[in-house]
Amino acid sequence: MSSGTTGGYWQGKALPSVLKHELLRRCIPPFGGMTGTQVLDRRVVYLGGYAGEGRYANGEPGSAEIALRVASYYRSRGLNLSCFFVERKAKSFERLQQVPRGYQARSVNAQAHQGEVDDVLDDVVQRALGLPLFLFLNPCGLCLPMDRLADVLARRRPQRRPATELLMNFSTMAVRRLGGHVNSPKGNEKSLERFDAACGGRWRREHFAGGHTVVEPPAHP
Repeated sequence: MSSGTTGGYWQGKALPSVLKHELLRRCIPPFGGMTGTQVLDRRVVYLGGYAGEGRYANGEPGSAEIALRVASYYRSRGLNLSCFFVERKAKSFERLQQVPRGYQARSVNAQAHQGEVDDVLDDVVQRALGLPLFLFLNPCGLCLPMDRLADVLARRRPQRRPATELLMNFSTMAVRRLGGHVNSPKGNEKSLERFDAACGGRWRREHFAGGHTVVEPPAHP
């Protein structure tokens, strides 16, 4: 997670988190319910990258616990949602791993890993061989390189069944911030290389070099 998630971030939900979590509540149950019945052992695999602490200080569920609650509900109905969570920061990971432990006691298959999403992606994709896979990637900055995502979605899991679902946050704020490096005399080349990788090429550099910026959607009245 970026520095923007430190401090009071986990004290309570802000509006973006409310919207994100509502999406998860609406997406995970029907995905698992529909696809899990298509495989013999009724299993579905879920990967929550950039999982943070999993639960807010006031007791409200974060994205990890939302998935675990779905998994617990499914378990009582003969469907197995195997959950994998990843968090890079040591302090956040220490708190995150406490959340799956409570659900493991209810026979929910859940594991937390400290490190980068890319470190565990191949292992999770392998574990999901022949099974439906739900990927939730919600970085505060840039996500995995576009080539990496394309490899998983288009080459390693191109079939319609078992299904693969990707719910990903692509931050226009991060794109705008990094786009400013293009014409800046103090631009950071390493940051621009990450920018290129996330966008799938240098075309975004050319976009910003021409004086363009990110166009925000119109505000709702």
